[in-house]
Amino acid sequence: MNWKKTLFSIGIIVIILVGGLTMFNVANQKVVNQDYSLSKFTKVDIDIPTGDVVLKAGNKYHVSYSGLEKNVPKVEVKDSKLKISFKNQITHIRLFNFKQLNSKIVIEMPKEQLESLNVDNSNGNFSADYLAVKIGDIDLSNGNIDIKDLKTKDGISFDTSRGNIRIERSNATGYDLDTSLGKITISGKKYGDSFEKNSDSRNVLEADTSLGSISVN
Repeated sequence: MNWKKTLFSIGIIVIILVGGLTMFNVANQKVVNQDYSLSKFTKVDIDIPTGDVVLKAGNKYHVSYSGLEKNVPKVEVKDSKLKISFKNQITHIRLFNFKQLNSKIVIEMPKEQLESLNVDNSNGNFSADYLAVKIGDIDLSNGNIDIKDLKTKDGISFDTSRGNIRIERSNATGYDLDTSLGKITISGKKYGDSFEKNSDSRNVLEADTSLGSISVN
Protein backbone atom coordinates (compact mmCIF):
# COMPACT_ATOMS: atom_id res chain seq x y z
CA MET A 1 0.00 0.00 0.00
CA ASN A 2 2.96 2.33 0.60
CA TRP A 3 3.82 2.45 -3.11
CA LYS A 4 0.29 3.67 -3.88
CA LYS A 5 0.70 6.49 -1.37
CA THR A 6 4.08 7.32 -2.87
CA LEU A 7 2.66 7.49 -6.42
CA PHE A 8 -0.22 9.62 -5.19
CA SER A 9 2.18 12.03 -3.46
CA ILE A 10 4.34 12.25 -6.59
CA GLY A 11 1.23 13.01 -8.67
CA ILE A 12 0.22 15.83 -6.32
CA ILE A 13 3.72 17.30 -6.43
CA VAL A 14 3.76 17.21 -10.26
CA ILE A 15 0.39 18.98 -10.42
CA ILE A 16 1.58 21.68 -8.02
CA LEU A 17 4.80 22.18 -9.99
CA VAL A 18 2.97 22.40 -13.32
CA GLY A 19 0.48 24.83 -11.84
CA GLY A 20 3.27 26.96 -10.39
CA LEU A 21 5.16 27.03 -13.68
CA THR A 22 1.98 27.95 -15.56
CA MET A 23 1.27 30.83 -13.18
CA PHE A 24 4.87 31.98 -13.46
CA ASN A 25 4.85 31.88 -17.25
CA VAL A 26 1.56 33.77 -17.50
CA ALA A 27 2.68 36.37 -14.96
CA ASN A 28 5.79 37.05 -17.04
CA GLN A 29 4.01 37.42 -20.37
CA LYS A 30 2.84 40.75 -21.66
CA VAL A 31 -0.89 41.42 -21.95
CA VAL A 32 -1.89 43.74 -24.78
CA ASN A 33 -4.96 45.49 -26.20
CA GLN A 34 -5.11 45.87 -29.95
CA ASP A 35 -7.64 47.51 -32.29
CA TYR A 36 -8.34 46.89 -35.97
CA SER A 37 -10.31 49.38 -38.08
CA LEU A 38 -11.76 47.46 -41.00
CA SER A 39 -13.56 47.88 -44.29
CA LYS A 40 -17.08 46.52 -44.69
CA PHE A 41 -17.48 42.75 -44.57
CA THR A 42 -20.46 40.48 -45.25
CA LYS A 43 -18.91 37.15 -44.25
CA VAL A 44 -17.08 36.12 -41.08
CA ASP A 45 -14.67 33.19 -40.69
CA ILE A 46 -13.04 32.60 -37.29
CA ASP A 47 -10.58 29.76 -36.65
CA ILE A 48 -8.83 30.04 -33.29
CA PRO A 49 -7.58 27.58 -30.64
CA THR A 50 -8.65 29.65 -27.63
CA GLY A 51 -10.42 32.85 -26.61
CA ASP A 52 -13.86 34.31 -26.06
CA VAL A 53 -15.57 35.83 -29.10
CA VAL A 54 -18.12 38.62 -28.67
CA LEU A 55 -20.24 40.04 -31.50
CA LYS A 56 -21.85 43.40 -30.81
CA ALA A 57 -23.86 45.91 -32.81
CA GLY A 58 -22.27 49.28 -33.56
CA ASN A 59 -21.88 51.94 -36.22
CA LYS A 60 -18.57 50.75 -37.64
CA TYR A 61 -16.63 47.66 -38.69
CA HIS A 62 -14.09 47.06 -35.99
CA VAL A 63 -12.28 44.30 -34.10
CA SER A 64 -10.53 44.55 -30.75
CA TYR A 65 -8.31 42.01 -29.04
CA SER A 66 -7.20 41.73 -25.42
CA GLY A 67 -4.90 38.98 -24.22
CA LEU A 68 -1.35 37.71 -24.27
CA GLU A 69 0.94 39.44 -26.75
CA LYS A 70 2.13 36.15 -28.23
CA ASN A 71 -1.48 35.27 -29.12
CA VAL A 72 -2.33 38.44 -31.05
CA PRO A 73 -4.54 37.21 -33.92
CA LYS A 74 -4.24 37.80 -37.62
CA VAL A 75 -7.20 39.95 -38.67
CA GLU A 76 -7.94 40.79 -42.29
CA VAL A 77 -10.80 41.55 -44.66
CA LYS A 78 -10.46 40.09 -48.13
CA ASP A 79 -13.22 39.81 -50.73
CA SER A 80 -15.73 41.10 -48.16
CA LYS A 81 -14.81 38.29 -45.74
CA LEU A 82 -13.47 38.94 -42.24
CA LYS A 83 -10.93 36.27 -41.33
CA ILE A 84 -9.57 35.92 -37.80
CA SER A 85 -6.93 33.34 -36.93
CA PHE A 86 -4.04 33.00 -34.51
CA LYS A 87 -0.54 33.34 -35.87
CA ASN A 88 0.67 30.70 -33.44
CA GLN A 89 -1.93 27.94 -33.20
CA ILE A 90 -1.27 26.89 -29.61
CA THR A 91 -4.16 25.70 -27.47
CA HIS A 92 -4.00 26.49 -23.77
CA ILE A 93 -5.26 23.64 -21.61
CA ARG A 94 -7.31 25.00 -18.73
CA LEU A 95 -5.92 22.53 -16.20
CA PHE A 96 -6.30 25.08 -13.43
CA ASN A 97 -8.92 27.25 -15.14
CA PHE A 98 -6.70 30.33 -15.16
CA LYS A 99 -8.82 33.09 -16.69
CA GLN A 100 -5.75 35.09 -17.59
CA LEU A 101 -4.80 32.41 -20.11
CA ASN A 102 -7.82 33.22 -22.22
CA SER A 103 -8.07 36.04 -24.71
CA LYS A 104 -11.06 38.06 -25.88
CA ILE A 105 -11.99 39.14 -29.38
CA VAL A 106 -14.78 41.68 -29.85
CA ILE A 107 -16.29 42.14 -33.32
CA GLU A 108 -18.31 45.29 -33.88
CA MET A 109 -20.50 45.82 -36.93
CA PRO A 110 -23.79 47.49 -37.92
CA LYS A 111 -27.09 45.60 -37.60
CA GLU A 112 -26.89 44.13 -41.08
CA GLN A 113 -27.37 40.55 -42.24
CA LEU A 114 -24.21 38.56 -42.80
CA GLU A 115 -24.11 36.17 -45.72
CA SER A 116 -22.30 33.56 -43.65
CA LEU A 117 -20.72 33.02 -40.24
CA ASN A 118 -18.30 30.21 -39.45
CA VAL A 119 -16.65 29.86 -36.04
CA ASP A 120 -14.25 27.09 -35.04
CA ASN A 121 -12.90 27.52 -31.51
CA SER A 122 -11.34 24.86 -29.31
CA ASN A 123 -11.55 26.69 -25.99
CA GLY A 124 -13.76 29.73 -25.47
CA ASN A 125 -17.26 31.19 -25.40
CA PHE A 126 -19.29 32.84 -28.15
CA SER A 127 -21.85 35.56 -27.39
CA ALA A 128 -23.87 38.11 -29.34
CA ASP A 129 -26.52 40.67 -28.45
CA TYR A 130 -27.72 40.63 -32.07
CA LEU A 131 -26.88 38.21 -34.86
CA ALA A 132 -28.44 38.33 -38.32
CA VAL A 133 -26.99 35.81 -40.76
CA LYS A 134 -28.21 33.96 -43.83
CA ILE A 135 -26.52 30.74 -42.77
CA GLY A 136 -24.12 29.96 -39.94
CA ASP A 137 -22.07 27.30 -38.19
CA ILE A 138 -20.58 27.74 -34.71
CA ASP A 139 -18.44 24.86 -33.43
CA LEU A 140 -16.84 25.00 -29.97
CA SER A 141 -15.02 22.22 -28.17
CA ASN A 142 -15.23 23.83 -24.75
CA GLY A 143 -17.44 26.87 -24.25
CA ASN A 144 -20.89 28.39 -23.97
CA ILE A 145 -22.99 29.91 -26.76
CA ASP A 146 -25.23 32.83 -25.75
CA ILE A 147 -27.24 34.86 -28.28
CA LYS A 148 -29.94 37.34 -27.29
CA ASP A 149 -31.49 38.09 -30.69
CA LEU A 150 -30.98 35.65 -33.58
CA LYS A 151 -32.27 36.15 -37.13
CA THR A 152 -31.45 33.54 -39.77
CA LYS A 153 -32.67 32.71 -43.27
CA ASP A 154 -31.27 29.31 -44.25
CA GLY A 155 -30.63 27.91 -40.80
CA ILE A 156 -27.80 27.79 -38.31
CA SER A 157 -25.90 25.07 -36.45
CA PHE A 158 -24.49 25.26 -32.91
CA ASP A 159 -22.19 22.57 -31.56
CA THR A 160 -20.23 22.46 -28.31
CA SER A 161 -18.80 19.43 -26.56
CA ARG A 162 -18.82 21.03 -23.12
CA GLY A 163 -21.05 24.06 -22.55
CA ASN A 164 -24.55 25.50 -22.53
CA ILE A 165 -26.42 26.92 -25.54
CA ARG A 166 -28.89 29.74 -24.90
CA ILE A 167 -30.91 31.60 -27.55
CA GLU A 168 -33.24 34.22 -26.12
CA ARG A 169 -35.06 35.17 -29.35
CA SER A 170 -35.07 33.43 -32.73
CA ASN A 171 -37.03 33.47 -35.99
CA ALA A 172 -36.26 29.81 -36.70
CA THR A 173 -39.07 27.81 -38.34
CA GLY A 174 -37.74 24.45 -37.17
CA TYR A 175 -35.64 22.89 -34.43
CA ASP A 176 -33.30 19.92 -34.07
CA LEU A 177 -31.86 19.96 -30.56
CA ASP A 178 -29.85 17.31 -28.69
CA THR A 179 -27.89 17.06 -25.46
CA SER A 180 -26.24 14.04 -23.87
CA LEU A 181 -26.00 15.33 -20.30
CA GLY A 182 -28.31 18.28 -19.82
CA LYS A 183 -31.83 19.60 -20.35
CA ILE A 184 -33.64 21.21 -23.27
CA THR A 185 -36.02 24.08 -22.57
CA ILE A 186 -38.26 25.69 -25.21
CA SER A 187 -40.18 28.82 -24.17
CA GLY A 188 -39.96 27.76 -20.54
CA LYS A 189 -41.12 24.17 -21.14
CA LYS A 190 -38.73 21.29 -20.54
CA TYR A 191 -38.36 18.53 -23.16
CA GLY A 192 -35.73 16.16 -21.79
CA ASP A 193 -32.56 15.60 -23.82
CA SER A 194 -33.95 15.79 -27.39
CA PHE A 195 -36.40 18.00 -29.29
CA GLU A 196 -37.31 18.06 -32.98
CA LYS A 197 -39.93 20.14 -34.79
CA ASN A 198 -40.25 21.07 -38.48
CA SER A 199 -36.68 19.88 -39.00
CA ASP A 200 -37.23 19.69 -42.77
CA SER A 201 -38.06 23.40 -43.07
CA ARG A 202 -35.67 25.90 -44.63
CA ASN A 203 -34.70 27.84 -41.53
CA VAL A 204 -33.79 25.22 -38.92
CA LEU A 205 -31.97 25.92 -35.68
CA GLU A 206 -29.70 22.95 -34.93
CA ALA A 207 -28.00 22.69 -31.54
CA ASP A 208 -25.96 19.88 -30.03
CA THR A 209 -24.03 19.72 -26.78
CA SER A 210 -22.53 16.69 -25.07
CA LEU A 211 -22.30 18.21 -21.60
CA GLY A 212 -24.66 21.14 -21.09
CA SER A 213 -28.20 22.42 -21.48
CA ILE A 214 -30.03 24.07 -24.39
CA SER A 215 -32.50 26.90 -23.92
CA VAL A 216 -34.51 28.60 -26.70
CA ASN A 217 -37.23 31.18 -26.09
